[in-house]
Amino acid sequence: MGYDFPVWAQRALEKVRRGYLWRGQKEAKGGHCLVAWDVVCCPHELGGLGTSNLKIMGWALHMCWLWLQKTEPHRPWSSLPIQVPYEAQQFFAMAVTSEVGNGAHMLYW
Repeated sequence: MGYDFPVWAQRALEKVRRGYLWRGQKEAKGGHCLVAWDVVCCPHELGGLGTSNLKIMGWALHMCWLWLQKTEPHRPWSSLPIQVPYEAQQFFAMAVTSEVGNGAHMLYW
């Protein structure tokens, strides 16, 4: 059992965010959107408004969860069955390396 934010809920929340940004209302149709949402979600340094992308933020939170499971396995919450998307697992595997050292903290089975 996972604790993921459902895709339909992400889309609904994005719709409300877009409507608020473009019209100050709950909804905005295509003619009111003056800039592509991907550009709006870019950082200020890259010409965007710095609005967070919910999908990317979700991946970041999942990778943070993987990091905490790896670095703090003695915590009670580390055994919760959080389902991490495959893409986030692969990105985490590319970004993090492990050193065996004396083998005291590595499990091989």
